[in-house]
Amino acid sequence: MESYGIRNQRQTNNKIDSHLENLRINGFSIEEAIIEEEFCDKIASLLDQVYQTQEDSFGKENLAKIKELDMVRMPFLYDQTFFKIFMHDLVLELTSKYLGNVFHLHLQNGIINRPQRKHHQTSWHRDLPYQDWVISKPLGFNAFFCITDFNESNGATIVLPHSHQIDYFPNSKFIEDNQLQVNAPKGSIIFFDSMIYHRAGVNLSDNVRYGINNMFVVPILKQQIDLASYCSTMEHLDPKVAKILGVPYQTPTSVDDYRTKRLNKLT
Repeated sequence: MESYGIRNQRQTNNKIDSHLENLRINGFSIEEAIIEEEFCDKIASLLDQVYQTQEDSFGKENLAKIKELDMVRMPFLYDQTFFKIFMHDLVLELTSKYLGNVFHLHLQNGIINRPQRKHHQTSWHRDLPYQDWVISKPLGFNAFFCITDFNESNGATIVLPHSHQIDYFPNSKFIEDNQLQVNAPKGSIIFFDSMIYHRAGVNLSDNVRYGINNMFVVPILKQQIDLASYCSTMEHLDPKVAKILGVPYQTPTSVDDYRTKRLNKLT
């Protein structure tokens, strides 16, 4: 690449560095087709099963009232196969590089985008909603698994590049001119800063589009559901999984508990 008058250029030496530069500047990055198709098919089937369980438990009408239709919240609490999603080596390595070594899972949500049906996620939003400010260091990081192909026809995710760096939502004309639909083959992972504005597209195809959004945050931000307390009672839970689920970062329940946690760090 030819250039002149440039005194400082950052070099990227590997895949992680390339993703990090994309994330810091554009707010998102794509790793294409890294997950095996057979595993994706299994996950899609499990998402349907878990969603049916949740719908039977809470009621379809109630889900509709709170705009939760076709949203599979925390599927790993129903089937530990979903552990493999947020514990993926590339995901954890990139999260630690982007957020730092101390982080926990904020949420894992499955998205079922049915044909010819508008999903709640088609509205523009940040995954840290209602936050109209920016910060010099990232607080949240997302790894969105494309369980099926993501394309224009089936309503692939639409992002507003660089919007993680602005403290307001731009005007409609700007959004129309600058939005970008992320086309990615089945088994890909879309990484993005949790503060980037994005939305789902409308599925105009004849097939269901499946995705799983995993969001990690620094522990000063609480989890969407108290996963740490729930999972601390699980038997034979891998310590690495327990850490990602926030067990070490639980809020102390008493003064003695607070002091004991500090004391244990010294040993």
